[in-house]
Amino acid sequence: MTETQEKKAAAILIAAAFLLFNLYSLATSLFEASDELWHYPFIQHLVSGGGLPVQQKGQTDENAPWRQEGSQPPLYYAIAALASAPFDHGNWRELRRINPHADMGVPTRDGNANAMLHTPAEQWPWTRAVLAVRVARFVSVILSTLTVLFAYLVSRELFGRQTRDWGLETDTHQSLIPNPQSPFLRLATLIFTAFIPMFAFISGAINNDNAAVLFSTLGLWWALRLMGLRDLSMRSALIAGVITGLGALSKSSAVGLLGLFGVAAFLSISNLQSPISKKALALGSWLLALALTTALIAGWWFVRNLNLYGDLLGWNAFLDSVGRRDPPATLAQLWAEREGFAWAYWGVFGTLNVIMPPWVYGVLNGVVGVAILGWLLAIGNWLRRKVPISQLPIAKLVLCAFWVVLIFVSLLRWTSLTPASQGRLMFPCIAAIAAFVAYGLWRVHRFALLAACVFLMGLAVVVPFAVIAPAYARPGNTWERRLAIPINATFGGSLQLVEAESAIPSNKLEPGNEATLTLNWTLSAPLPSNDSVFVHLVDEQNVILAQRDMYPGQGNMALSELPAGYTWTDHYTLRISPLQLAPKQLRWRVGVYNQKTGARLKLADDAEFVMFDGPALEPRTNQELLLRYANNAQLISYTLQPRAVKLGDVLTVTLNWADAKISSDYSVSVQVLDEDANKIGSHDAPLASTSNDTHAIPINKDAPPGVYRLLLVVYRPSDFARVGAYDGRGQFVGDQIELTRLRVE
Repeated sequence: MTETQEKKAAAILIAAAFLLFNLYSLATSLFEASDELWHYPFIQHLVSGGGLPVQQKGQTDENAPWRQEGSQPPLYYAIAALASAPFDHGNWRELRRINPHADMGVPTRDGNANAMLHTPAEQWPWTRAVLAVRVARFVSVILSTLTVLFAYLVSRELFGRQTRDWGLETDTHQSLIPNPQSPFLRLATLIFTAFIPMFAFISGAINNDNAAVLFSTLGLWWALRLMGLRDLSMRSALIAGVITGLGALSKSSAVGLLGLFGVAAFLSISNLQSPISKKALALGSWLLALALTTALIAGWWFVRNLNLYGDLLGWNAFLDSVGRRDPPATLAQLWAEREGFAWAYWGVFGTLNVIMPPWVYGVLNGVVGVAILGWLLAIGNWLRRKVPISQLPIAKLVLCAFWVVLIFVSLLRWTSLTPASQGRLMFPCIAAIAAFVAYGLWRVHRFALLAACVFLMGLAVVVPFAVIAPAYARPGNTWERRLAIPINATFGGSLQLVEAESAIPSNKLEPGNEATLTLNWTLSAPLPSNDSVFVHLVDEQNVILAQRDMYPGQGNMALSELPAGYTWTDHYTLRISPLQLAPKQLRWRVGVYNQKTGARLKLADDAEFVMFDGPALEPRTNQELLLRYANNAQLISYTLQPRAVKLGDVLTVTLNWADAKISSDYSVSVQVLDEDANKIGSHDAPLASTSNDTHAIPINKDAPPGVYRLLLVVYRPSDFARVGAYDGRGQFVGDQIELTRLRVE
């Protein structure tokens, strides 16, 4: 492949990426991309002349709809505001109808992924705020298309046409053409940037990451470029400072570009044949010019943060809005979140609740595993052939590795403070990761790289049609099928629950398993409000063991906008807590209510819900651990006596711990509390790693009757620090564990 042919191929792939990003934008309903419902109000605030948001404690969606995003640097929002300003934003709140039941961040089997209750106004032809939002998304498409271009330029710096680079002059069998530095490697790096489904998804959404990733990728290219040219002129420092300043005004994490350019300058000057004093002077002058240029462009933003919030990065205000981890996550807790982290790099769509089939993530993770194998083969080959160090681009490898590690460590620190285990936050170094994967696959075999590229491109094209769009599709005006249990209950005189049917996917309902209820509905006349449906699984004492609330149509339909005679089928999948006690006979309970007022639609007999037989909850057949604590305490099971608790009774809770070596410096607290954390009984004692750890809890006889939570806490008495717990799958579940709920009469 000639130079001209390669550039034409790159241009075609970049154009394809541009079209792909637009495809993802079109497939994703408005405000359904990651945090888009909060990013857009920042833009709208600028368009309306409100200036930069000032974050305050106790702010609401009414006066601060940007939530935590109001703490973000303003460059991306200013560009999007400038592009969308000519269009009428006036009806944007009419479009932004937040779904109060949305399962944000939680993929579910039964839908309800939509963050918004969508309106027909979103459909083509676009007008007013719909058009303004689409234009703002197009700004993201342009920025990410430029990112793909610079990722390709990064690959040209890494995989140049010099045959001596990478110690491959004798490995021509690995290339598609005799030149060991194949154009295929450079194009594959482009593909592994542009065709990552998650990158394409964010590229079609309103998100300041698109600007931050652009300047980060541009910065990596410029750092590699100045290393290749050994250019430590004031001109190169000024360009690096401009890139860093603009990146910092896009997202605070881009300040790390200072470190990237600093390492690049150090590696460049190390190879110069000059006295140490002269090198030190040149390096110091270059770094000073870099820092001053960055400060001139972005310094005002950090001074503003310091004045308003007391810290340069504005993290205090951001964390106050988005929520903190208390206490900060440990490395063990972050390790338990590794699967979700990897999935979110490849593609978790919507508001982090729409996923691809799990096997897809397995294949993509396998591709990375093969790439790692390829690198091990390459390193072994270099050692076996005693390849001179001069034939290996060590400086380039060090720089790219430093950039990936810097982004990863920064992300670990951020994720320890707030729940943010999202692999997509690694996209500032996506070009370096793409080059790593491409080279590793190529070293295994050229066809391994070719197969991975074809699979990734095909996947990226299929996802919008097969995964994203169906998540927001409204059910058609028909039932899926007739159901076995006749109900014929009419709520509010017009919403009829006709039939029902329950199913247990695992064929046996045990604690930790799911049960699905399917309902056929008919609307005889429009309702005045957009009411919600609740589905409960309750035990013999009418204690709710599992609950599901959503708008009809798997969360996608507004009852007040449906025509008379509309029929549809809904599915509700409820999961029983793995900590729940069994056996129990369960019943289904279904009702309809107004989420804003709490008022329930009545049946003809004035009842507020319909109830019918459900599945039996059976004891667990396996003996997996219920909980594993960070101090190595392991809870196998527990029992309650009596099951029917009365005010003034003594509730006996027996904890069955696994035999493990545990420090004697820990205690256990078993508490009975209401929803407002009012305690009506508790018992604390040193942690006893036995199968008969008994806690007798006197129940306050003056407490009001009702349903109470049974809470388990392991703590250190010396400072009352709570110990975190993990479930049987190794997922962190908190440090105050609700074992069950019980009715006290």
